[in-house]
Amino acid sequence: LYDREISECYDLVSITSQADYEASVQGWHPTRKQREMKDKDMRYLLVRTVSSKEDVGIDLDTTVDGFLSFMLTHDSTPAVPVLYIYELHLAGQLRKLGLGSHLLSLAENIAERVGVKKVMLTCFLSNTKAHTFYLKHGYAKDVSSPDDRRTRNGISKPDYVIMSKTV
Repeated sequence: LYDREISECYDLVSITSQADYEASVQGWHPTRKQREMKDKDMRYLLVRTVSSKEDVGIDLDTTVDGFLSFMLTHDSTPAVPVLYIYELHLAGQLRKLGLGSHLLSLAENIAERVGVKKVMLTCFLSNTKAHTFYLKHGYAKDVSSPDDRRTRNGISKPDYVIMSKTV
């Protein structure tokens, strides 16, 4: 991706999820997030808005209005090849149009085509809409997701869930 596209994707993450990151134990770390987004193995599916059917094509003058980023890696317990979805974000005006479902389906199809049988992602539990969205699409808590921990002060609950789906 071009630097401008990475920047537009980062801006979407900031707009849609910065508050969730800040409220989590993980925290919000802009430099770390940008470095992750620029990883050489990170792949992107971009959503751009065009004004007419004649404008369809790669036009770098349009802005990125949504994206899904993923990496082919090894994860889960035991470690197996997976397609790990890092981010799925849409600008507000593009939500509830089926684009998120379409991006998720494209990622699952990519996993199948490259012979990977599992798609994974991490979801903040505070983002109830996203959690419900993934459940609706057949994702469930992965065996590698952290469980509640008993501490001397009571029960410590994780603020995220690792979800997966066999494809």
